[in-house]
Amino acid sequence: MDSEFSDINPELLPYVPFVKAIAAMFGENCEVLLHDVSKLEHSIVMIENGHVTGRKVGSPMTDLGLYFLQSDQFKNTTFLANYQSETKSGDKLKSTSIFLRNEKKEIIGFLCINYDFSHLANLGQKIADFCRVNSNIQEENGNRNEDEVFPDSLDELFNRVFDQMLKKIGIPVEKMKKADKINLVRMLNKRGIFLITGAIDEVARRINVTRYTIYNYLAEIKSWNSKEVM
Repeated sequence: MDSEFSDINPELLPYVPFVKAIAAMFGENCEVLLHDVSKLEHSIVMIENGHVTGRKVGSPMTDLGLYFLQSDQFKNTTFLANYQSETKSGDKLKSTSIFLRNEKKEIIGFLCINYDFSHLANLGQKIADFCRVNSNIQEENGNRNEDEVFPDSLDELFNRVFDQMLKKIGIPVEKMKKADKINLVRMLNKRGIFLITGAIDEVARRINVTRYTIYNYLAEIKSWNSKEVM
């Protein structure tokens, strides 16, 4: 027998690897320990990451452990999982106690896991804050409302922008008047759609005008913009 565990009740020795494995898996914020109920004043016979609660081998049984032993409510309990406990400094712990029994079904010990989640307590809010986005791209009528997208092709990009601008106009193409079509071209131009090769021909096709009409619309828009600057 390893001298490190020579003082541990032989009936509790099979649980030693579990203590080490659980602590190794969940890291330094996870305290794992064995209580031997035959010596309540010094019941902790093995502990990993004892800094979580400030305890060590030889520390006593807890009040909750005594309650488990005293109450008939737990005579058939195998474990209690995910209840909250608290350190002396006020850090919140997520705790689980496994009831270790002998062949007579008598409690001989507890394998306890105490996870300090104080460093995670505000993580949800921090994630929400990080994921909160505000549009800081200004357009002439206020903030741009569309999310940036990452298309697989320029065709996909063209279709998306065209459909967005058409939706903003709010009028089916077949019912559009000249002013509506100019406004649509203005909006598409502002979004840079005509930087795409072939966009003028495609827009012309979709709104039932010639490519030369699109050029005329763009010239009118440029003229209006120049007058606004003056």
